[in-house]
Amino acid sequence: MRVVAVDTSSALGSIALLERDDPNAQGVLLFESERRMSNAHGESLLLGVDEAMARVGWTPRDVDRWAVGVGPGSFTGTRVGVATIKGIGLGSGREIVGVTSFEAVRWGLSLPAGHVLVSVLPAMHGEVFVQIADAAPLHLPVATAAATIGQTTGSAHLMVVGSGGALVDWAACEAHGVGVHLVTGPPHDVPHARSIAHIASRRERADDPAELEPIYVRSPDITVPSAAHRSSIPE
Repeated sequence: MRVVAVDTSSALGSIALLERDDPNAQGVLLFESERRMSNAHGESLLLGVDEAMARVGWTPRDVDRWAVGVGPGSFTGTRVGVATIKGIGLGSGREIVGVTSFEAVRWGLSLPAGHVLVSVLPAMHGEVFVQIADAAPLHLPVATAAATIGQTTGSAHLMVVGSGGALVDWAACEAHGVGVHLVTGPPHDVPHARSIAHIASRRERADDPAELEPIYVRSPDITVPSAAHRSSIPE
C-alpha cells in the first residue's frame, strides 16, 4: 500500500509518503517534509505534495490512499487540508482516510498499566482541546482543565500527550494525589503527517469522501450571520 499523508491542522504543515508491502510490517517512510507555515497552508500545500511525489517518482494514480489530519486544530488550516485531499482523492479515484489530531499525537505511545491516556492540544482563546481515552472530545478553559480532567477520569495516574498539556497547570490534579506524566515532545506534540500515514495504512476501511469533514469540537470563530443580524446590516 502506498500512502500520501498531510496535516495542516497546526502551524507545522507536514507531508509524508509511506509504502507498506507487508500488512504485518510497520511500513517504510519514503519522504517527509515539515515546515512552519502559520496560515499559509493554502498557498503551499499542493506544491509541496507535487514536490514530494516527484522526489519518489509517484503520480497520483500510484497512490492507494490519501490521508489527512481532520483536526481539531486551526479551523482554516484543517479546512485547507481536508478540502485539498478530498479533491485529489476524488479526482484520482483513490481512497481517502481522515485521522484525528488526537489519534496522531498518541500514535506509537505505550500506555503504562493503570494509566488513563489524555490527549491535550492548544485551542487558542485560552482553551485546550481534550480527549480522555476514546471519549468525545472537549474544549476546556486552560485555567480549569486540570480540575475537570481529574474529576472526569477518577484515575490516580494520567498520561498526558500533546503540546496543550504544557499549557495546563496540573497542580489541581496533583493536590488530590493524581500523578501526571507529560509527553509533549515530537512526534507527540502536534499532529505529524508521518503518524497519520502509519495510522491510515493500517485502517481496514477508507472513509466515505462525502462524509469526511473537519472536526472543530467548538464552533468556528467566523459563522454565518443570523437572519436577524443580516437584516440589521445597512445595504
